[in-house]
This record gives sequence, C-alpha cells and structure tokens, in this order.
Amino acid sequence: MKRTMKVILSLACVLALLLSCGIGALAYTDEEIDARFAELERAQDAVEIQNVMSWHVMYHCYGEHRAEMENLWVQEPQNQATASFGQNQGFMVGYGSIWDAYMTGHDQSWLKSAKRYCEKNGIDVSDWTDEQILDVYGGVGQLLLHVTTTSIIEVARDGKTAKAFWYSPGMIMETGQSAGSIWEAYGADFVKEGDSWKLWHLHMFTDFGGSFFVSLGSNSSGEPTVVNAQTEWKGEEGNQLFQSGSLEISEEDNIDDSTRHDYLYSPQYTQFSVHRLRSEMELYLPEPYDTWSFDDGNYGPTAVEWESIGVDLNAWYAAQ
Repeated sequence: MKRTMKVILSLACVLALLLSCGIGALAYTDEEIDARFAELERAQDAVEIQNVMSWHVMYHCYGEHRAEMENLWVQEPQNQATASFGQNQGFMVGYGSIWDAYMTGHDQSWLKSAKRYCEKNGIDVSDWTDEQILDVYGGVGQLLLHVTTTSIIEVARDGKTAKAFWYSPGMIMETGQSAGSIWEAYGADFVKEGDSWKLWHLHMFTDFGGSFFVSLGSNSSGEPTVVNAQTEWKGEEGNQLFQSGSLEISEEDNIDDSTRHDYLYSPQYTQFSVHRLRSEMELYLPEPYDTWSFDDGNYGPTAVEWESIGVDLNAWYAAQ
C-alpha cells in the first residue's frame, strides 16, 4: 500500500509538471520521465531515513532500546549478520552482539542507577523484582540526549541502500551523580527491507566531551551554578581525543565520583559484546553512489575486516 501511494504521488507530480509546462513537456522521453520518478523516490527515501534516525534519538533518550532494536534495526538474516555498531574503540558486529550490549547492557546500567537512586532517596525496593524497579524507576533522574544536526543523506541510485551523516552535540546526565556533554559525529548505513528503511551500520565518532556537575540550585541571579568543574584530556593513538571529567566535589555535595558514568569505556559497550573489531576507520562524508559495495566507503567494517571473523559477504550479495 505504501509503495502504491508513492507511485500515485509520483504520477500526480509528473502530471502536474506536464500541465504546467504545456504541450512542449510532452517531448520528455521515457528515460527522462523514469529519471524524474527516480529523483522523486530518492527524495522521499531521504525524508524517511531522517525520520528513522530521529526515532533512534528519541528511543535512546527514553531508554526504549528494545523497541529501537525491533522497529528500527535490520531484521532480515543477511542484514543482521552484517550489522554493526561502532565507536572510537571498535565495532560490535552482528545483530545479536548489538542486542546484548545496547539492549541488555543498557538495562543493567539503568537498573544499577535506579537502585542507587532509591537508596539515596530512602525508597525501599528490597521486595521488588529487578523488572519492577526498572519499570518504575528506570531512567529516573537521567538524561541521554544525542540530537542530530547537519544531515547529509545519499541514497544509492539503485534505491536499495543509503549512507548518511549527522553531527551530534549531546548531553549525558544523572541527578546527583554526573552531568556532561559529548560532541560526536554519527555515520550510518541504511538498507531497505520491503518498503521500510532500516539501520544497518551505526558508527559514533567521538570528538570530545566534558564532564561537569551542575547544582540543582541557583545563584542570586537565578542561573544554575557549576560546582568545581575541571577537565583533563585523554587520547589513544589512532583515536580522536576524548575529554574526560575529573571532578573535585565538596563533602556537602555528597557525590560518589567513582560511580560517574564514563561513556567511552562503560562495561555496557565492552563486556556484553563477544565479537568486536578494532577498525582503522576514518570519518568521511557520504558521496553519491550507484550500488552497495563493502569495498567502498561505508560506516561498517570493511570487506577485509568482515572476512577476518569468518563472515561470508557473498551470502549478502546473493540475497539482493
């Protein structure tokens, strides 16, 4: 139904163009009309891809990672086998590995924060199950917001895949524990399953971030006050620099800095992923292309990297 409506809309646009241009427009050849149809479809595809990425932002903000994995990520076997989620320190590869880290790992991280929140606020949940605690207090006092800007979206001329890029200034906060900003680029590859665009490869290139503690109170001017914020630079050869916070918290702030969330090296992104690749990937911007190739620029592992862990890329090509 969705594709039928798109075809009807495309026909209506072409008819309107013919009528507005008069009889002379009838001189368009079949090839030229087909080219116009293709342009209209790629424009619609770009809008749908932007919506998929925006849904990713909102799912992540509200901690709905299960819904994101089921609704936004690839579901066909050949695409799940070649799915990846990358950061500066390497790739999680395969849908199952991403699920373990991004869904299961996230829930465990939120459960730990929820229990800490209850303990600090005198809330007795000793008789509650972990599921009940997560349902009621999961994400309370937390903000994980990675907005996307400056979109660059290139849909393949064959309409089967797409490459896209955004810059993302984000915030990561937990009441009474930490507050910080993170600046990074998002590169993503999409593949079309049926009539829907799906996330296939997602890579976050972290440039820098700053951790700081913002008092929930305010000064005499009504503005929030920043308490003892200091930063230090950390880097690793081959990676972009990342700024990690080093806080000096006074006793009255009653903050245990040892529990501060370290975004890049959280166990959420390491211990739950049994298949990892360390890549020499360099950030690039999408360019127009005809059809997908693992040998060309993309935001997942290269063909050589996939083959190094025994993934048969011929199976992916054969399914197209």
